[in-house]
Amino acid sequence: MCSGRTGELIAFNVCALGDTVFEDALFGHVKGAFTGALRDAPGYLAEANGGSLFLDEINGLAFSAQAKLLRAIETGVFRPVGAQRDRTSDFRLIAATNDDLGTAVERGWFRRDLLYRLSGLTIHVPALSERLEDLPELVGRFLAADHTRPPARLLPEAITRLERHSWPGNVRELKHVVDRLTVICDGHTVTAHDVGLALGCEESMAERAAGQQAARATLLNLLKRHDWDTARVAEDSGVDRTTIYRRMGRLGITPARFQGAHRGALTGKDAPST
Repeated sequence: MCSGRTGELIAFNVCALGDTVFEDALFGHVKGAFTGALRDAPGYLAEANGGSLFLDEINGLAFSAQAKLLRAIETGVFRPVGAQRDRTSDFRLIAATNDDLGTAVERGWFRRDLLYRLSGLTIHVPALSERLEDLPELVGRFLAADHTRPPARLLPEAITRLERHSWPGNVRELKHVVDRLTVICDGHTVTAHDVGLALGCEESMAERAAGQQAARATLLNLLKRHDWDTARVAEDSGVDRTTIYRRMGRLGITPARFQGAHRGALTGKDAPST
């Protein structure tokens, strides 16, 4: 499909940046805006002028930043950190998420109006577990990308072993497994044993991730039970309040998200702009 745009495609992962760094990365800053700002920095919006901006994992965007992104999408106007005047950018926005944003809206974690703005054209990509017939081609492409050695051939038994895996991390997880296979495989073929070794490490990581999710759910339940009062949560848990905040940060329950979730729970509507 031709978009008619000749500018660059600027892409970055939202979850890779902290809440405060995101605004600087997206809008840029002017010289002297903060300690270390020795020169103007344009930001991704300015770089995407005339082109496209791709925000990966937009479900990880802090609630406090969502209103600022919404304004930029609707008007093309933004203000760099420390600037006195607004600037403009003519960009097309493309966003990807691995979460159900509708559910995030109902829970108060994502703005409803921002979801509507992002839903102009939605493309659903099925999970890897729903299209196992793509496994051989995907693995073949990943193996061929290693130019340090001739690409190895997957034996039928190796494909069968790959198909038995649940692939909770989808194609990204598959890429990590193939990276391990290039180290494990000592010949020109990939066996079921090779795949088992590569998956063994991945499955251990999945177990740790499941433990993290369980810990996050437990802490969220405590916060809701005590009406989001961290002092009472700390007392109930037998720890100090600092420990609760540290756990919230480690488990991805940042203050911005916590406040957004609380407002949504109280009103049942979109939280006010922050």
